[in-house]
Amino acid sequence: MNLKDLLALGVEKNIITHTQQSELLNLLNSNENVIKQTSSIIKFLYYLGGFIILCAMSVLMSHTIQHCSYFVILGLGILYSIIFFTLGEFLWRKNEKIPSGILYFLFISIISLIIVDIEKMTGFFPHFSDIGKIPNYGELCRLPLIVLSLLTIIINNIVQKYRSIDLLAIPTIGCVNIIYFTVLHYILGNTLFESYTIEYYCLVLSITIIIFAFVKDKTTKVDYSKWMYLFGALVFNYSILNILSSAIQSEPIFQISIYILSIFYFFIGLLTQRKIFTILGILGVIEAIIYFEFYFIKDNTTLLTSIIIVTGLITLYVGVLFNKYSKEINMFVENLLPEKIRNYLPQNRTSKC
Repeated sequence: MNLKDLLALGVEKNIITHTQQSELLNLLNSNENVIKQTSSIIKFLYYLGGFIILCAMSVLMSHTIQHCSYFVILGLGILYSIIFFTLGEFLWRKNEKIPSGILYFLFISIISLIIVDIEKMTGFFPHFSDIGKIPNYGELCRLPLIVLSLLTIIINNIVQKYRSIDLLAIPTIGCVNIIYFTVLHYILGNTLFESYTIEYYCLVLSITIIIFAFVKDKTTKVDYSKWMYLFGALVFNYSILNILSSAIQSEPIFQISIYILSIFYFFIGLLTQRKIFTILGILGVIEAIIYFEFYFIKDNTTLLTSIIIVTGLITLYVGVLFNKYSKEINMFVENLLPEKIRNYLPQNRTSKC
């Protein structure tokens, strides 16, 4: 029995009054909000620290590659991997899941660098200094890149087997991306990188990842799908906007297309309970509205700024209404779908990402 049920039982047994129950529930909710705010700040610091380490490590390794031998790089890589793995294990045992997950992610990243270094030491991967000397440098990199990606995925999956960390979905997504475009380069050659051609292949990749994320959503205790949704949504949005901008010459029609696409994002966000789609949808709708405000009344600055202010106020009010009626809105959107399709929606959905 949770605390809310216990308070309800207390009212039923005349131990506490309804007023006392309401006051205790308000106190409980206020404490939960404080905990959530503190938790968000701590998470931000964790990810910021991991990002700083990753950037510093990238700069150091870039400098080392230019000025040191591959044996020195291998030694530094092994040293960093031991440090990251040991600290990750220590924090995991202390039940600090987020910082330990970041350290495991850094461990996988440095392992990938070690694999590249070994490939270059053996001559399997052509040296970076030979980029301008070897005509088919890109072709020679294909097989080493596939081997690098497959080995990284294998090592990453081994770590995931013993340490369930959602952040470890990112190395797999990155490696799948490398394999996908490397295989396409095998088939298409350099025509892959021609103008707007690559956007269509990015679009196919993003749709595939989003579908896979939807299928795997909430099938494991750890939410690996959120990173797939994030990557897939961003790549899809980038690709489709580039394709539309090349296909549609009229700017107003292009903005109408963005508006329709953003409504689609918003509904997908409501159905999957994923904030990335909802945010893309809201930003797209607002951007389209403000564009048309500029388009129709750009000559009257006073009226234009007043209308933009009203747009901002309406956006705030809509946010208040959405927060108040979010459950009803979600149920309404779900009921628009046929029952057979509703049965495929992920169970126990959350809006954490």
